[in-house]
Amino acid sequence: MPLGRVLAIALAVAAVCWLMVDSGAFSAEPRPKLMSMPMLILSLVFGLSAWATHVAGQAARAPLLAGLSLGLGAYAVARLVWG
Repeated sequence: MPLGRVLAIALAVAAVCWLMVDSGAFSAEPRPKLMSMPMLILSLVFGLSAWATHVAGQAARAPLLAGLSLGLGAYAVARLVWG
């Protein structure tokens, strides 16, 4: 799995999450911290999907799903910790 592609996707996902959720550009007030819990669950789903596609022989899809999982999960954890 190409690490550079995974990290680029993760960074892009985290940036879009920040822009849409916490930046204030699209809403007047930031979302509550509790919104991070569904993000973590979705991150787990993407991570399991990346693993499943890699095991099933569709390795071309695994970097996208791993990047989605890493970006969304890292953003959700950062939001919970520094919130």
